Amino acid sequence: MILIIALALLGFVFLSTFAIAEDKQPLTQEEKARQKMLKLEAANAFWRLKNSLGKDAFYSTRIRLNVWRSTALDAGTFDQAQYDEFKQQLYENSVNDSMKCYEEFILEENYYDANICLQTWRMHSKELGTYDKDKYEALKERLTQARIKKATREAEEKKAAETEP
Repeated sequence: MILIIALALLGFVFLSTFAIAEDKQPLTQEEKARQKMLKLEAANAFWRLKNSLGKDAFYSTRIRLNVWRSTALDAGTFDQAQYDEFKQQLYENSVNDSMKCYEEFILEENYYDANICLQTWRMHSKELGTYDKDKYEALKERLTQARIKKATREAEEKKAAETEP
């Protein structure tokens, strides 16, 4: 019985050693070329992402982030910490841009687009973990009051135009 167990363990060790040795065989020329191409693609995607971070809009940069992640995973050069840092920068830029957008559209009395900017701010700040419900409610109330003020002003202007001879 002990002999059978010993032989089974010895067989297991032999097979696992063989499997490990099989995995460490040198790469063929074709595999080396493919690996080199994958690393080049990952480097190009990384460059495009870094270039895009400060210049392009959110969704364009988000696509570049995902392309870089995919190519880096394929090439075996993916760094999760770096990915998280880029994602953080992307969402911070979007939150800041959404607030600027909201303010500009309020000034222009374009309340539909101001609301879209506000919703974008809300969603992306939630993604960052910086969402402030009180601030959101105050911004939403400001938007509502601005709409009411505009509607009242337009109604008064219309009434004044109708009463003029």
